Amino acid sequence: MKIAHLIKSPLIAAAILALFIPATTVLAADVFNLTYTLTEGGSVLELNQPDTFKGVRLQIDSNVSTRYQVVQRVVSPLLSRDNPSQSIKDNFVYRGLRGSNQYGDLRVPVSDSALRNEEIIYVSDASGHADSFTLAYGLVREDTAEPGYYSGKIAYTLTPISSVRAPVTLVLDVFVTVSAERKGSPKIEITTSLGGTSILLNPGKEDRKTADVAVKINGNFRKPFSIGQMLARPIESQTGSRLDERKVNFVVRQAKIGVAENMQNSLGRGMQNIYDSSPSGAADNYFVITYGLGDFSDVVAGRYRTSIQYWLDEMGKQSNLGTLELEIESDPVFDIKITPVDQRYAIEFQNVKASEPPRVSEVLIEVLSNTGRQYQLNQEVLSELTNKEGDTVPTRYFTMRTESLNTKGKLRMSNFEEVKKGSTVLLISDDRGSADQFKIVYQLESPKDIKAGDYSTKITYSLTEL
Repeated sequence: MKIAHLIKSPLIAAAILALFIPATTVLAADVFNLTYTLTEGGSVLELNQPDTFKGVRLQIDSNVSTRYQVVQRVVSPLLSRDNPSQSIKDNFVYRGLRGSNQYGDLRVPVSDSALRNEEIIYVSDASGHADSFTLAYGLVREDTAEPGYYSGKIAYTLTPISSVRAPVTLVLDVFVTVSAERKGSPKIEITTSLGGTSILLNPGKEDRKTADVAVKINGNFRKPFSIGQMLARPIESQTGSRLDERKVNFVVRQAKIGVAENMQNSLGRGMQNIYDSSPSGAADNYFVITYGLGDFSDVVAGRYRTSIQYWLDEMGKQSNLGTLELEIESDPVFDIKITPVDQRYAIEFQNVKASEPPRVSEVLIEVLSNTGRQYQLNQEVLSELTNKEGDTVPTRYFTMRTESLNTKGKLRMSNFEEVKKGSTVLLISDDRGSADQFKIVYQLESPKDIKAGDYSTKITYSLTEL
């Protein structure tokens, strides 16, 4: 049956049309939008208290079944109103609240992170479901920021993935106040015991063999932290010689609450942990790091320098606590230490008798040298063995030899030879002019015709650089 057959009057026809028009023209509108709300209300993000975070909840409304992402961008960094060249960077941080979204991937660290210029903070699921998530913004380590009133802008952009649909951008105004009253000493201060910035060590001076560094913890931490140290560069002298960092040691003293390196350790090339707070973040208000030196006998004289950087680690987040210069001055040494085994200052044979067994006299020679230049050690015999009456022992009966004591250089006279009047080379050092040691054995044979009595001579030893 045709509709036209049912229409009996204009009034009836109008009624029928009224019933059919709505059913054929009402369509659902596409929705693709981004909004934000502040968890504490208002339309701008204001941070006036240190270590206090405020939340921003982002809401994505979408029914277009298109995958999308949200990008956070710093439109304007936090600049001082009174001094635009002054800004806040790493002190302004944010974190994501895990579980605050339902479908997509919230790509924001759960720990405090400084804002980057631009980064993707959220990616939806494949179906592009509507979703929401919360970000928390805060000001940390306010004591390291200059007092003032700062303002900046953050933009959030909702962008479709693989679609020509137009992106949606919102801008959030940020205002930060750093109070002059709250700016005081840093939470952790690291200085030398005298309040300076240089650690001075000298292996040859009693008052410089060790040096103390004071660590003061002024603030309270609410989570565990650790303090570490690291050499900024190799330890080098002004001539380019490098010092093995293991020649420098350290130990932490006066720590009672936290866990410290209270046993002597050598400096290393990488990051070294020196102090850990308790699991709750409780820590000592004060402790001392004592730096010292190991064996410097093989270190070339010079002034060696580097710097030590100190770091704070708060559950994986590191911040620089400052730097102290390390200076080690090793004074030049070029000397001989002579130790006769059985007497002092002279080679002396007492109460010598004819045809008795050979007499032996030994001398220990130690060369102290750190100049880095090769040298030789000479023996100067002033006279033959002589008694009070002026009688001498023929040189063929007075002999000597050298004996190694893990000697680094080259020894002469390793077999018995006559002790001759004048100068004789006994040792030539290695190429580095290393400190060294050896023993000299003097021997006197008593022939049948020797006159009984006491015989002696004087011998001097000298060092000469080559």
